[in-house]
Amino acid sequence: MLSAVFSFSGRLNRLQYFLGSWGLGTALVVLVVVLLASVGAMSGGGTPGPAALTQLGVTALLALLVIAPIYFWISFSLQARRFRDIGWEPVFVIPAWIGASIVDRIAVMGAPQIAVIHGSGVSWFGLLLNLGLAGCLLFWPGKPPFDVASVFDDVPPPVQPTQARPAAPATARTQPLAAPAGFGRRGL
Repeated sequence: MLSAVFSFSGRLNRLQYFLGSWGLGTALVVLVVVLLASVGAMSGGGTPGPAALTQLGVTALLALLVIAPIYFWISFSLQARRFRDIGWEPVFVIPAWIGASIVDRIAVMGAPQIAVIHGSGVSWFGLLLNLGLAGCLLFWPGKPPFDVASVFDDVPPPVQPTQARPAAPATARTQPLAAPAGFGRRGL
């Protein structure tokens, strides 16, 4: 069960990716609301005092140290499996996406006037890149399922039902099919 959430292997179709991302975002929002409600309960409904704010800071730091790695792991897992379903190699796409985001943030820090919104840390290039890749993950159709005949040369193509096979003469002796050369289907 946990391999469905934490595994990087396999593929996800568009609906599975959407529902997984939606569930992950909902869980994050619920955790933030619970954290804020606990601070409100500690302050007694009034303005939080210094002790409540200190408790909030400690709780937020612990939550960040525990929840952030889990959130990013699940998020990257969902993205890797969806990229694999599209036909892209996630080992190359995800680091390139992260690298482009870092370069974009550094560019905005060096030239704040290129930011989409002042202080946002994202330029128009970064915004379009993120929207484009998110759109690909949500809307790009996946590749068809794995086809054995397209990988192994010794697998004969399937016979179409509309094609008539020539009948063997009744007097002809049938020979057994010769085994393919090599070891199994893959060959060594």
